[in-house]
Amino acid sequence: MTPFFFHFRRLCLIAVALSLSACAVQTVPNAGPGRTTEEGSSTLRLAQATAESGDYTNAARLFEKALTSDPESVAALKGAGDAYSRMGQHGRAETVLLRAHELASNNDDVLAILARVYLAQKRPDEALKYYDKALRINRSNISAITGKGVALDTMSQHLKAQKVYQEGLSTYPTNFILRSNYALSLALTGNSDKAINILQELVRDPNAAPHVRDNLALVYGLAGLENEARATLSLDMSAQEIEENIAIYRALRRTMNDGNPIGSLVFA
Repeated sequence: MTPFFFHFRRLCLIAVALSLSACAVQTVPNAGPGRTTEEGSSTLRLAQATAESGDYTNAARLFEKALTSDPESVAALKGAGDAYSRMGQHGRAETVLLRAHELASNNDDVLAILARVYLAQKRPDEALKYYDKALRINRSNISAITGKGVALDTMSQHLKAQKVYQEGLSTYPTNFILRSNYALSLALTGNSDKAINILQELVRDPNAAPHVRDNLALVYGLAGLENEARATLSLDMSAQEIEENIAIYRALRRTMNDGNPIGSLVFA
């Protein structure tokens, strides 16, 4: 979410990429108003449930069907965009989100999702603008808070990003995503000890996914603690994959030590 970047196996910050998409909307011929509304509402609920299950392909089709009944349904536009974006169709997502924003300019969720689309398109400046708009409407929007931090980190504005994470944690003190991203941001400003402490706590969570361990390994690597990085990666990777990541950590460390920004490489 970058002009160039290294490809790590599962190395990423915990940021959810959501978006909205464009779709061809046609009206249902010969459908009475009452029936159209009823069918559209039922289809929308089914689409939302399908998206929640992780089946974004079928969810997108259902959202499109809902839009044939109600082309101006912000909920259907937002849901369709989320599904399209998760399938990597960010251009379509942007178009749908912009339409949703036209219909509901004060919908902070729409703004936050649109911002995520811009992050996915490697347009952090645009993303930041829409995250700020969302937060002016709802300062507690967790997606906008997290996303704004990521956008700032992507632009290597780490101190500003850390302030966003800290403010977010004052409202959501147990939020896993905020804490993990905060730790990565700290590591990029040389505060490795604090970053390691945070991530070591997070990996003890029984629900911690492999990418959390990968983030801890990255922080170890940036601090030059390669043995600790190897031990952490060994839980999820082969010996060859481990050494490939160690080589990447060395390259990142050299770049950082030379005073060059690496935010867009880590938060990619």
